[in-house]
Amino acid sequence: MSHARITTNASAPTSTLFRPQGKSARDLIAVNAGNSLEWYDWTIYTIFATAFAGQFFPSEDKAASLLAALAVFAVGFITRPIGGWVFGRYADRKGRKASLTLAMTITALGSLAIALAPSYDIIGVGASVLLLVVRLVQGLAHGGEMGTAVTYLVERAPAGRRALWGSTSWVSVFVGTILATLTGLLINSLFTLEEVSEWAWRIPFAVGGLLGLYALWLRRRIHETANTQSVPVVSEQRGSVWSRLKPHMRGVLVVMGLSAGGSIMFYTWVIYTPTQAAISRGQDPSSALVASLLAQVILLIALPLLGMLSDRVGRKPLIITFAAGFMLLVFPLDGLVDGTFWGLFLAMTGALLLIACLFAVNGAVWAEVFPTAVRAAGVAAPLSIATAVFGGTAPYLNQYFTALGQRNLFLWYLVAVAAVTLVTALLTKETKDVPLDR
Repeated sequence: MSHARITTNASAPTSTLFRPQGKSARDLIAVNAGNSLEWYDWTIYTIFATAFAGQFFPSEDKAASLLAALAVFAVGFITRPIGGWVFGRYADRKGRKASLTLAMTITALGSLAIALAPSYDIIGVGASVLLLVVRLVQGLAHGGEMGTAVTYLVERAPAGRRALWGSTSWVSVFVGTILATLTGLLINSLFTLEEVSEWAWRIPFAVGGLLGLYALWLRRRIHETANTQSVPVVSEQRGSVWSRLKPHMRGVLVVMGLSAGGSIMFYTWVIYTPTQAAISRGQDPSSALVASLLAQVILLIALPLLGMLSDRVGRKPLIITFAAGFMLLVFPLDGLVDGTFWGLFLAMTGALLLIACLFAVNGAVWAEVFPTAVRAAGVAAPLSIATAVFGGTAPYLNQYFTALGQRNLFLWYLVAVAAVTLVTALLTKETKDVPLDR
């Protein structure tokens, strides 16, 4: 692997790592609070897609309306890779704090826009276009959020605790999905199905937008970890993101290989399986949401414990457990989803424990395979691409193949992607003791 030449041009910024003293717990909470709300917004869309689909994509066929709403969900991932490149470079040049603050601003305003969006009955096709545009813009911000947040947390971590601190980014993700699940359960309990479809679906988006503005205030107070004004200057800081990442293609491939398996399993089992259990397996929506909620609580407990384990034994054993586990258990786990509470709970618990094995360590691995000067872009760009390709399309493909009566094809697809992650783990050197300040 080639090494970038060092120059001494003081006019161009670079990034070197430093760890500010004090307030580390406050910074961890502030970054993760914003991350939770980003994922609350992303999850609430799928939870209420069945409710608002007809308001933006009216059709006599409810399945067609749902597929249209899920297509917009998938389209939101188109701009995620762009967001990963843009926000990643911005974080490397201007600092992690600036990037995280901007991403939170866009997400909060987008949630408020969806809450207030007029329906198809009022402005016709303009309603569909408006929803599409908002999701595209939110996808832009979301593409830069996770990579920068993980980068910040791992850089801010005390010595020997990088996986633990990195795992908290996923704790915050699931806090966001749990909040969305609780909100869905509450709305479905307080209002009739007709009321939810007509107007009550707007409430969770409005709440998410307002809480997002509070998270924005928290993020404006965090300490910076990347010193963007220091010299000497790394020549790879200048030019396009691609030219800067080209010397680090091994790291790019590692991030993409891990993200492929992680994103498709996350969006299949956490985001869409409860909805699918209600639509395709006839389970009561409230029962499905409760089963999902309890499984996610178990995951929350497992994540930091597995993060601490990884800081002792390394990253590879847990990644291999994730990939091999799904290759062997995808079909049995799917078979458990039979329309009952216990079937869905057991299936999601098994799947989420496997997901926890990867999510407890992938944040640390992503940061460990890149030097500081390109770390945020190096993580965010390939992460966003892999998430868009594999995660963003998962709910749509899941529902599409199920509707065709070919669900096994989707399950074999999951097995194949898990195999990609397994090969990535086997070919990647252990990174637990790699220095970050390089």
